[in-house]
Amino acid sequence: MTRFYPFFALLAALCLAFALPAAADGSVRQTETLQSGWTLYPRHDVNKQPARTEVQVPHTWNAEDVFNGMGGYLRSAFVYERTIPAGKPDGQRRFLHFQAVNSVADIFINGRRVGSHYGGYTAFCFEITNFLQEGDNLLEVNVSNAYRQDVAPLAGDFNIYGGITRPVTLLTTGADCISPLDHASSGVYVHQDRVSRERAELTVEAVLSLQHRGLTLEAVLLDADGREVARAAAPAEGERVRVPLAVDLPRLWDGRRDPYQYTVRVDLKDGARVVDSVSERTGLRFFRVDPEQGFFLNGEHLDLHGVCRHEEAAGTASLLNEEMLRRDADLIYDMGATGVRFVHYPHSRADVAQYDGRGIVVWYELNLAGPGGYGSPGYVADPALERNVMDNLEEMILQNYNSPSICFWSLCNELSFKFDAPDRFLRELHLRAKALDPQRLTTLAICYDQDRFQHITDIIGWNKYFGWYGSDGKGIGAFMDNAHALAGFQPIGLCEYGASASIYHHGFQTSRSNHVHFEEYQCKVHEYNWEEMASRPFVWCKFIWQWADTPSSIRDEGDRRGMNDKGVVTYDRQTCKDAYYFYQANWSETPMLYIAHRRYVLRSQAETSVKVYTNQPKATLYLDGRKAANGRNDGLGRIVFEGVRLHEGDNAVRVVSGALSDECVWNLDSSRPEEQVIASESLAGAVD
Repeated sequence: MTRFYPFFALLAALCLAFALPAAADGSVRQTETLQSGWTLYPRHDVNKQPARTEVQVPHTWNAEDVFNGMGGYLRSAFVYERTIPAGKPDGQRRFLHFQAVNSVADIFINGRRVGSHYGGYTAFCFEITNFLQEGDNLLEVNVSNAYRQDVAPLAGDFNIYGGITRPVTLLTTGADCISPLDHASSGVYVHQDRVSRERAELTVEAVLSLQHRGLTLEAVLLDADGREVARAAAPAEGERVRVPLAVDLPRLWDGRRDPYQYTVRVDLKDGARVVDSVSERTGLRFFRVDPEQGFFLNGEHLDLHGVCRHEEAAGTASLLNEEMLRRDADLIYDMGATGVRFVHYPHSRADVAQYDGRGIVVWYELNLAGPGGYGSPGYVADPALERNVMDNLEEMILQNYNSPSICFWSLCNELSFKFDAPDRFLRELHLRAKALDPQRLTTLAICYDQDRFQHITDIIGWNKYFGWYGSDGKGIGAFMDNAHALAGFQPIGLCEYGASASIYHHGFQTSRSNHVHFEEYQCKVHEYNWEEMASRPFVWCKFIWQWADTPSSIRDEGDRRGMNDKGVVTYDRQTCKDAYYFYQANWSETPMLYIAHRRYVLRSQAETSVKVYTNQPKATLYLDGRKAANGRNDGLGRIVFEGVRLHEGDNAVRVVSGALSDECVWNLDSSRPEEQVIASESLAGAVD
């Protein structure tokens, strides 16, 4: 039995902000977000009056599945319906813009097919002007997230939630407009031809849909305060018009130091009258990756470290939620991350904007995913699948073309060779990406030791779990050294590493456990991996797997079924795990101090160590209010007080460094069996 939980109302301002670029004053362009008024019923229900559920869009029929501990989730087909009070436009044009429908969408108006879209993570747009009639018009969206051999992703260690998962917008323009039909992009592309600290030379390209002649296209560059910096115009002749702009001594988008953005406004004009207008924000920057020294932004080395992140959150599943996007970005920023890897599909424009505005560099990924280590390859040599993936690649690039934070287009994740070798197709994707966007670099993520994927893309990243999968915890440094030697001129990165952890499982161990995921062991794995990577500047990226725990139907481990718990924060974002603070101590310049293993409250051993994560040089330990020891930072964000003895009962542990302090309480019961300590706080029924 399936229940439907409508997604709570999104702020209208958010939907309008990210549906399509806003129009300038005087423009005919208008946008309306189609959030309410939808009904939903199963596609297999062929009754004339099927039972319907009222929903708001964005919506998914899988919202319940991620909370009930089930390993599986519903992959089926449903119909969304609502009316559009559009009437018969007079001299106007109407477009429907969907930010994402997962995974296949068939669009009908008044019973007539408008079009279809394949792929659940990129936007699509159709003109519906000629489909509309006087009065109300019935919009029907048939949606399926059922498995298909011709729609990516074929597989993955994540769930594919069905529904209209991002906002839908009705766009109205005049007869002449900047086209929203070029792969559902804004129709405006800001090409950064030459950028330096001394001068920026740009070409603003607009895709036009015109029914009249004699129009002009004008491009205006505005600074962050809205002041005009540059202006130029060209005759609006042909489908694509290019206008050059230049600015001396530009203020660059300089990462976390100064994530400065300009606005490019493009006006389509009939004489002095603006008939359409689109504004796009962008940041001016230049970058490169050196095979020996790593990533450089605006000519200066930037150690690119951060997290792998799904667009997923408790309470909303994959649905767009401004509060959660902002909270994630704030926590990642506070952690000290300089980069983030968006996995394993194109994320929303609203998500990208969070990192544009915070100066965090983005690895942006195509939905060609395989779950390395599992049975499915993620790719078969099917022409229909390849067409779908190529279309999604083009949509991904063009819809996000003007983002300053995106520096890398990732073509795939962990494809295997179970059926067909993906080498040829990956090279085709690389060539197409470079043709669409010569400035950015292509990359991919692999988990196999074979060198067959090297030199397909500009740069490459490895997914390696030393200390977790088939490893005693040692060897990541030697592996990366060997990969570096084999790669030659190609820069290599580490785009996944880590270990699972439950905040309810505690104890000290020396190896991985499948069902009991000790938080303390996760720290051990991360400490070792970071120590090895921090001393290797040639590793151009270092991305933790993963930011937050996320649902995955193929998993049955840890403290609940259906969850990948390698996150450094919990799925509900209520708790940052100890590993989060280890990285904050190493990455953040904001003074911090944190007692590790604090949730290991119930203890059976009197002698212990007290580990503190901090970016301060020294600290003092107090037990039950009495000074116990002084300690110094070991250079990896740790101060460890060894040989500390606890007494029976509660022990008040407090650490002080200048104005900073942290404290917790540990309870010693030496008669308690250790096996009762390690999982005493497990979720009910979670551990087999």
